[in-house]
Amino acid sequence: MSVNSILKATLNPIAPTEADVYEGKEAVYITFNYNSLPADFGDDEPAHERFLIQVHLWAPAGYSTLAKRRAIKKALSAVATWPSYTNASDTTGNKKDADQHHVFECELAQAAGVE
Repeated sequence: MSVNSILKATLNPIAPTEADVYEGKEAVYITFNYNSLPADFGDDEPAHERFLIQVHLWAPAGYSTLAKRRAIKKALSAVATWPSYTNASDTTGNKKDADQHHVFECELAQAAGVE
């Protein structure tokens, strides 16, 4: 199963989820991106890849995201490492128009060549 399909299946029950860019109409949604690193080399080829994943929860200002943030942490921990969390919301701009942006970072390992 690909990293994209794992993350979509894991996070879609919480909010609409897309890789990289969400083009839907929901005000609360999730996007994700990742980098991969080769690991466990043998015969000059990696046996595994480590995926460094970022999951982004987007919501309008004033929306309570606490339950969704907890659900994201729990869901990610079932398929990857327990995520770190950063509140990357705009706290210096126009608060009336500012969106909430919550970032979760975790790792997942798979056999090499499965992306």
